[in-house]
Amino acid sequence: MTQKADKAFDAEMYFEASELYKKGYKKTKNKAIKAEILFKQAECYRLSSKYKKAAPFYKKAIKAKYDNGNPIAILRFADMLMINGDLEKALIQYQKYQKKVPKDTKAEKGIKSCEYALKWTTSPTRHVIAKMDQFSSKSNDLSPAYGNRDYTKVYFVSSRSGSSNDMIDERTGEFFYDIYYSELNKKGNWSKKPIRLESPINTDNHEGTLCLNQNGTTMFFTTCQSENKKELGCEISISQLKGKTWGALNKLEVIVDSNTTIGHPTISPDEKVVIFSAEMNGGYGGNDLWMVTKVARGQWSKPANLGPAVNTDGDEMFPFLHNDGTLYFSSDGHIGMGGLDIYKSELNENGIYVSTDNLKYPINSSSDDFGMIVERKSERGYFTSNRRLWTAQDRVQNKTNGSDNIYMFELPPLILTLQGVVTDTKTGAVVTGATVKLVGDDDTALELTTDNTGSYNFELSPLTTYELIVSKEGYLNNKVIETTVGIEVNTDLVKDINIDPIKKEIIMPRIEYDFAKWDLRPQSTLDLDLLVITLNENPNITIELNSHTDFRGTSAQNVILSQKRADVCIQYLISKGIADDRLVANGKGESEPYVLTKEDSEHDQRGGFFRKRIFKEGDVLTESYINKLKAKFKDVAHQYNRRTAFKVLTEDYIPSEEK
Repeated sequence: MTQKADKAFDAEMYFEASELYKKGYKKTKNKAIKAEILFKQAECYRLSSKYKKAAPFYKKAIKAKYDNGNPIAILRFADMLMINGDLEKALIQYQKYQKKVPKDTKAEKGIKSCEYALKWTTSPTRHVIAKMDQFSSKSNDLSPAYGNRDYTKVYFVSSRSGSSNDMIDERTGEFFYDIYYSELNKKGNWSKKPIRLESPINTDNHEGTLCLNQNGTTMFFTTCQSENKKELGCEISISQLKGKTWGALNKLEVIVDSNTTIGHPTISPDEKVVIFSAEMNGGYGGNDLWMVTKVARGQWSKPANLGPAVNTDGDEMFPFLHNDGTLYFSSDGHIGMGGLDIYKSELNENGIYVSTDNLKYPINSSSDDFGMIVERKSERGYFTSNRRLWTAQDRVQNKTNGSDNIYMFELPPLILTLQGVVTDTKTGAVVTGATVKLVGDDDTALELTTDNTGSYNFELSPLTTYELIVSKEGYLNNKVIETTVGIEVNTDLVKDINIDPIKKEIIMPRIEYDFAKWDLRPQSTLDLDLLVITLNENPNITIELNSHTDFRGTSAQNVILSQKRADVCIQYLISKGIADDRLVANGKGESEPYVLTKEDSEHDQRGGFFRKRIFKEGDVLTESYINKLKAKFKDVAHQYNRRTAFKVLTEDYIPSEEK
């Protein structure tokens, strides 16, 4: 009995083999044979995509010490647990396998895949998915393909009853695959019952994954032949639509070995490139994605492998070429969530696919996800999945039975807003009636006025960097930068903005000098560079730059010293392109002692002197005041007095280019 089962298994007749193994298990009493049968039974289920049934048989095979504890059963068990969504248990089994076979990269890949799956399911993308009940049956429905430019016709493959030969495939226990289509009517409803294509498209054998040109008049599809229950391999056939009838088939003439099976075609918009899946010499292992280009009518180039960014030692299948050149495909070789995952790869400037991105959850699951198609101008389309109800989201939104089902997906618009309050820097009061301009690097230009709460609010676009410019009469303009680059979830950005009243003298605390010197220290230019920005953002103001000293030295010496310090600041501003007739240098010497402010108290970073009540708001740092302080406090007071500040003189300056 087991010999017959093995023969069926080797012929890839998994359904028949499974039934024979069940009978053989009951008849034999040999423990080693029983363990092998359990493993082979699990393999039958795995290879016919019945993963839920496969898992317990691998577990039994492990317990029965299959092949003297062959760790392959542990790896297969881990794979099935992951595909079935039992990620924590799968992780444990991968770790067990890694201990037994530490050099096998499949263990590390499985562990990482479990970790990614757990992470991605708790942080899903914004994609919305729903099972397409209009295309669904109790059998497998898969591999959708657009049938026209306006996406109102969708072809797909199904193993539902009513196939061309109405027979069961002994490999899978399902009916043979045929190609069907469904159409969207003017009321927005899909066909009540999908329509099966007639001969010559559908035959007594399997017809599989397909694609059509942009007009829906040329079909490339996978055809598989068999004879006397023996699979003879698959090839890609081409048919032209003549009126409402599909014409005779032509073979995609690809230069491959006679025993090579190819399938899963996708065609470029200009119909000059076909990408397909095949296991051939020169690949990276398993099924790879290959490309041929049209050299003449009916003639195609030698296949070229798409390279290691796309292909792995696993299987790469179900490609789809988007109009912008992006390649969508499925793979079980890249690190993913388990089973087949859907990836995308974009061309670089040399026309080479150089990177691959996993589309994550909810597009991908721990089951098989494949056969994605995407519309030209929106991130909307269809894909196939045999996922079961393994997350709360799946259970709420979809009803699945573990068979292949077609899902629709859509990425809703990203909602991004920017809001904030404009306030007076000096008083902290909200500023009403301020003009807020939003200028984006996508040529966005919006403007509004703050309301009675000083608030503003804008809607933003993704992948855009903005300048936010706030202005009001009597205030200096202020400009800030905000960006939505890198934001992938709905986000409300908040940016409160302060604007300085023009009458206020603004101190630049980082402008410092060595004792009795007027040369600028390197850090002094930081505040002057900010002043350059302020002057450029407020082109109609002129300023007076005032330099103050402490009381050490004579009054006359201090006036000269402060004037030199003010002059060197002015020269720096001129060197940065500021017109000299906008600038006035004024050396104040020691004539205007500093008055301590509330801001000084709030930002007391000079030893906690306000907290210790040594200084208090309103104190005037005169010479007599300072002389009463202890020596260690005098230096701090002198630092307050040694300052450089500017204030606005006029607001009606006209730049020379406007005169």
